[in-house]
Amino acid sequence: MKNKTINIGFVTCLILMSLIIVFIRTTFIVHPISGKSMEDTLNSGDWVLINKRKELSRYGIVAFSDHLNKDLLVKRIIGQPGDSYIIQNNVMILDLGNSNSFQTTIQIELEKDVANELRNRTTIPENAYFVMGDNVDISNDSRSFGFVSNKQIEGRMGKVLWSKK
Repeated sequence: MKNKTINIGFVTCLILMSLIIVFIRTTFIVHPISGKSMEDTLNSGDWVLINKRKELSRYGIVAFSDHLNKDLLVKRIIGQPGDSYIIQNNVMILDLGNSNSFQTTIQIELEKDVANELRNRTTIPENAYFVMGDNVDISNDSRSFGFVSNKQIEGRMGKVLWSKK
């Protein structure tokens, strides 16, 4: 009888631990930062917690997969679905307000190919985001590769777990 009680307790503990592990693996990613595109917010060598279930919003930091290099990149959301914009030459004028009145805007210089690709639209499509690194002088971001789809986004940064600084 004692062996049965121990076995039931052991099995229950294993099931509970398995459920906890599945929850953690389906909710979070621990991601190392490499490169300088997010300095001074994040630095090369930092480790961040990415929450796969956290809602995305403007100015939130997200991790997403890069189609070309299969890398996981970390950038800040600047434009979100439904935001209006105008392309003039190679400059995007992005409306940051909710009324499409262009009272609060940001001007972003785009690479020529991206400007030509985005020129035929006036709003950021549903399930797409315009992302930029905080260190705009060196960041490879939506200015050079266009919108990031919701399918590419792994999650939103929760917190820095460890920093070299």
